[in-house]
Amino acid sequence: MKKFLLSTLIFIFSTFYGAMSMAELKTVSKSFNAPTGIAFDSSGAMYVTNWSGNSVVKIDTKGNKQTVYSNISSPAGIVIDKQDNIYVSSYSDDYILKITANGEAQKISDGYHTPTGIAFSNSGNLLITNRSTGEIVSLNLNSGQKEIIVRGLSTPVGVTQLPDNSLVVSQYSGRLTMIAHNGNKTELGSGFTRPGVGIVTVSPSVVAVIDNGANMVRQIDVKTKKLDTLVSSLSGAVALALYNNHYYIGTWGDGAVYSFNND
Repeated sequence: MKKFLLSTLIFIFSTFYGAMSMAELKTVSKSFNAPTGIAFDSSGAMYVTNWSGNSVVKIDTKGNKQTVYSNISSPAGIVIDKQDNIYVSSYSDDYILKITANGEAQKISDGYHTPTGIAFSNSGNLLITNRSTGEIVSLNLNSGQKEIIVRGLSTPVGVTQLPDNSLVVSQYSGRLTMIAHNGNKTELGSGFTRPGVGIVTVSPSVVAVIDNGANMVRQIDVKTKKLDTLVSSLSGAVALALYNNHYYIGTWGDGAVYSFNND
């Protein structure tokens, strides 16, 4: 009888907690075609890469939606600099696209190998995950020079840099790897099912990562390896951004972007 009561209480708590977790999610926008990357400009407008729609979509602070660029094959990663220039990786056509604040677009670098997630380094270079060759490439946006800075990864799809210049890379193979400035690698992914494109630095030792295989957003302390689940029951979570103390998640299963507070 006691075991039955305990099991019942655990079930009720789990169901209630799960409902609370989902209730905390706010729907930001819907009707995307496989939202893969999310970034924000200086005005607070959100930009989403529409992977299957071959486009980049803007949602302004009033919720108005606008396609700002189309005819880019499988846009994946996206970042925006302080001048509101937008950078997008074309996964299928192996190049980096730049869209200026006034809407002019040009390919600024090519010759990649399924470039997926991208991020700014601490020095302002663009970090690009070459998924099919297991590399991280650093692109100097001023000179256009490229350098492979990490090799030997397995299907890298997302990257972020910590303040100490270490990189943390999410890999679709199930690995989450930290690469120190001296090249030493530490594996962090034992608690993940399939880390996805979305990965962001939260604090000097903490990153948040999409666990695509588990439909979750998880947070890990890279020093202690303590792993926490921030939100679950997402439908094919892929994209992740952190802006103004809110997380933003793009989900392929229902073509939506959600947000929740970073408490």
